[in-house]
Amino acid sequence: MLNQYRENVRGYLEAIVRPLAKAGVTPNTITVVGLLISLLGAYLFYLRSPRLAALVLLIGSAIDALDGTLARMTGKVSRFGAFLDSTFDRISDGAVLFGIALGNLVDWRWAFLTFMGAYLVSYGRCRAELAGSGKLAVGIAERAERLLILIAFSLAGAEYVKWGVYLVCVLAWITVFQRMWAAYQRLKE
Repeated sequence: MLNQYRENVRGYLEAIVRPLAKAGVTPNTITVVGLLISLLGAYLFYLRSPRLAALVLLIGSAIDALDGTLARMTGKVSRFGAFLDSTFDRISDGAVLFGIALGNLVDWRWAFLTFMGAYLVSYGRCRAELAGSGKLAVGIAERAERLLILIAFSLAGAEYVKWGVYLVCVLAWITVFQRMWAAYQRLKE
């Protein structure tokens, strides 16, 4: 849902990455930095510092929005770059939920169900698009929404993190079924 507003902030993102492009920073470098920041956020959840983890994830998600913009501005768009970004997003999602579970901020079973749902949102889109569905960016909770929910609940304090995970879990699974239905509509023979 939030991805539809990406064009509205395009100018701001380009202004941020312009100096990075001049400095010779590559899109893949930004992707790696974004992952490292997310892993730091996951570690802070493990340490039961959800507010600090949320702030770190907020910075990480802002950086995550820059790699694609830099790639387009510098003409360095590549299939491998897209693959790397998507793969590191999955690692980040899993690490954050793992950190939340290890910090005993939520029962590990909820973290597992949430990760499964989040992973299937991405996998379902990828698989449907490979099968010929066209762009399948549908659903109530894509990655940006899920991440913002976790950040918001984490900023409220340790006792609220589990409620953010519960909400993300439910919304991720709704999104999985929305994408399955959309894929069925587009791919049925």
